Amino acid sequence: MKRILVTGGAGAIGRNLVAALLRERAAEVTVLDDGSSGRPDLLPKAVRLYRGDVADSKLLDRVLARPFQEIYHLAAFFANQNSVDHPLEDFRTNALGTLLLLEKASRLRGLKVLVFASTSSMTGDLDKGLPDGFSTPYMASKFTGELYGRYYRAARRLPFRTVRYYNCYGPGEFPGRYRNVVINFIDRALRGERLQVTGTGSETRDFTFVDDIVAGTLAVARSPKASAKLPYAIGTGTETRIRDLAAMVNRLTGNRAPIQFIPQRSWDKTRRRRADFSPTRRDAGYRPVVALPEGLERTLAWFKSVS
Repeated sequence: MKRILVTGGAGAIGRNLVAALLRERAAEVTVLDDGSSGRPDLLPKAVRLYRGDVADSKLLDRVLARPFQEIYHLAAFFANQNSVDHPLEDFRTNALGTLLLLEKASRLRGLKVLVFASTSSMTGDLDKGLPDGFSTPYMASKFTGELYGRYYRAARRLPFRTVRYYNCYGPGEFPGRYRNVVINFIDRALRGERLQVTGTGSETRDFTFVDDIVAGTLAVARSPKASAKLPYAIGTGTETRIRDLAAMVNRLTGNRAPIQFIPQRSWDKTRRRRADFSPTRRDAGYRPVVALPEGLERTLAWFKSVS
């Protein structure tokens, strides 16, 4: 039976990935998660859980004492505003934790792939210089992880691949100060509160349902054509204005409170964001399935069921 490690496997994306892996019925899944933002209590009983910090070298030695064929490195200090408020914690998890994992994983025998979950907060090809939109510690630490991965691929032949997630949303994520806009909008709308939109509301993002995020991650991990050199975008290729997202959520929930516009965050300089996933489609056969209206309905139904 194949052994698979998911760091950050108790997070919103991680739990959905773990569920998909368990459905294959051919894998033994291990999760490493410190529980700081995830929900280890919601993991299936079939999962072997190590609760702790990915930057804990001794704990990593314990986890990696058993061989793994696939590693999905999702553990992260999420995300931009959180990193601005807590840059040292961001560095510890996203840079140091990633480096420790790569170093130790490079010694494993039989490892077929290590997938690093990076961010759409920066875009660009590393071979052409620094990514665009480089304005927070989170972007810096994720960029550092990509660079370390390229080093270990070249120097240690680590089977490393990078995916960049575009604005993931869907069942499994709970609202909070540093969480994504979709679930926070749904939470506020259900309580009849005004949805707060930063900037003019004409800023766009590419909202990607968690099922598509998981499918894209597995496709990149397992495709023989996928390259270790490319950061593979996992998105939909569709831009949505934030004010339009707010209006959609209000209609779905019946919230009549008007939208509230607040000042743009100082670090948020990206006006438009849309995934170019053509390399992911070409090399891994990835195609998004869930459009935003359906994804919002499914997310709302899930959130109501657990609230």
